[in-house]
Amino acid sequence: MTIAARLSQYLNDQSVDYHLIQHPHTRTSRESAHAAHVREDQVAKAILLRDKEGFVMAVIPASSSLDLRAVHTETGRNDLEMVAENELGSIFPDCELGALPPVGQAYGITTLIDSGLSRCETIFFEAGDHEELVEMNGPQFNKLFAGCRSADLSKDWP
Repeated sequence: MTIAARLSQYLNDQSVDYHLIQHPHTRTSRESAHAAHVREDQVAKAILLRDKEGFVMAVIPASSSLDLRAVHTETGRNDLEMVAENELGSIFPDCELGALPPVGQAYGITTLIDSGLSRCETIFFEAGDHEELVEMNGPQFNKLFAGCRSADLSKDWP
């Protein structure tokens, strides 16, 4: 597989520069970081949440875990829960299961971004499959997420 079609179209529509980095097959964003020889804190991972109002995507560093309390505080939505991986195929039909690109806005999903990611010089994220990462510089990443709310959404792994 290659970059998800919807993601590719969105990146091109937003006029951001990016490169694709191939790596051996992985199952998680943390594994992708290791396989691509990049730091986990430079890899943006997506976590899809849902409540009765709909979906919210939280984007945090692969080196961290999601602070649901922070998401609740930021959104005012206290019933958000993680969407099960087996449900993602119908929401992201152009992506391999579990290789969720963190660009929710390409799929019409409200997206929150961890403020720590805006300070990275280079960012990587899943391209929609388990063998490629999108690479872009910090200013391009910040341009891509300019319309999204930014907050401290993550905490270090316990």
